[in-house]
Amino acid sequence: MNELTSPSQWRIRDYLRTSLVFSMVAAVTAVLVVVGATPASAAGNRDWLRPGCDWDESGHWVQKCWVPSPSNGRDMPVLIQPSSRGGDGGLYLLDGLEAPRDSNYWSRTDVMNQFLDDNITIVMPGGGRGQFYADWAQAGQPLSSGFLEEVGQVPPLQWAQWETFLTGELPGWLQQHFGVNPHRNSVAGISMGALPTLTLAARHNDQFKQAIALSGFLDPAAATHLPMIAAVGVAGSSFGGGQVWELFGTSPAFSSNMNKLDPVANVQGLRNVDTIVYSGNGAKNPEDTFPAPLAVPLAILGEFLINLSTISFVAKARAQGISVDHQQGMGLHTWAPWVRQMQYNHDRILGVIG
Repeated sequence: MNELTSPSQWRIRDYLRTSLVFSMVAAVTAVLVVVGATPASAAGNRDWLRPGCDWDESGHWVQKCWVPSPSNGRDMPVLIQPSSRGGDGGLYLLDGLEAPRDSNYWSRTDVMNQFLDDNITIVMPGGGRGQFYADWAQAGQPLSSGFLEEVGQVPPLQWAQWETFLTGELPGWLQQHFGVNPHRNSVAGISMGALPTLTLAARHNDQFKQAIALSGFLDPAAATHLPMIAAVGVAGSSFGGGQVWELFGTSPAFSSNMNKLDPVANVQGLRNVDTIVYSGNGAKNPEDTFPAPLAVPLAILGEFLINLSTISFVAKARAQGISVDHQQGMGLHTWAPWVRQMQYNHDRILGVIG
């Protein structure tokens, strides 16, 4: 009595079986789509250019992007190595005094290989030569040809607003186009870029959870602010930034603007930031080579003095209860030890933002 014997009953049975099969296939497909969507999307995170970007000549999946900056009145060049699988952590890399006009020397180092397989985005602002990644009080006019020296021209007046760009404009753009969390970032900087590495992290510790300052004069006003004023003035005007009064403004704003670039004056902001500083002793590591002859005195004596300044900063920070990891060793004021330190701290960086 339970057997299906009529053609109509067969058709009903076949219909039910077919419907069941299609339902199961649809359900399994839906699950696979949901489960597999994220990995599939992440796997191609480096395969496509974002708006306003082109492939950079440095390779390593680096894109050169032009990011709108209302505060600077122009599009700013930023080199970006997207995360390998769609991760939302970002590592900002700040350049030194001789930063290329529209590029960043970090992109030409082995650091691009060090993080190639990691799930973080590398962010390298281009330009900034002699500008200390600061918000300038006035438009800057350097005495030298600065970053346009390759064509023998003095650059036009630029009212640089680096802090506003790096902390107020760039994070939202990175989140929209590269999925970088505005509150999950590390920042590292060399030489000139070491000072703003610490001051930006201190003043914007909601954005930067880690700061790595490599070979910078971290206590620029060790005894008095006069050496800081002189050093910043010479560096800014000679390397394409501008005059010290254009950076800090005039009284009474001069002092407060100067303090914004002083890591010691901002050290309390580093209380919850993983802070790493590095300085060499001015001796050549056996693995390294000397720079060009004219740069050798700076590479040796400069790094020796930087080491003294860093020791002073660390002592003052620790006296205020701020934890600072001071990493020291043999090293000149050259790229080789800085790249080595990034490799040494590779896993620690990933532990914070990876």
